[in-house]
Amino acid sequence: MYLNYFREEVNQHDDNPPVGIVLTTERSKGVIRYALEGITNQLLVSKYQTFLPKKEALQAEIDRVLNEEE
Repeated sequence: MYLNYFREEVNQHDDNPPVGIVLTTERSKGVIRYALEGITNQLLVSKYQTFLPKKEALQAEIDRVLNEEE
């Protein structure tokens, strides 16, 4: 919801659209719908983890993603 507020009240005419992160513990279509209403930029969805992986596992995932982009 803050993205819509920022877009309407703070952004200047030459600013890019705001970017944000939606974190939720439940799959509530209503909450997501209203939070994203009018947001037209690309939406990325990911699974949220309640713990941090070990440094080596995190580095391996970063390397894997970077290699996919090349």
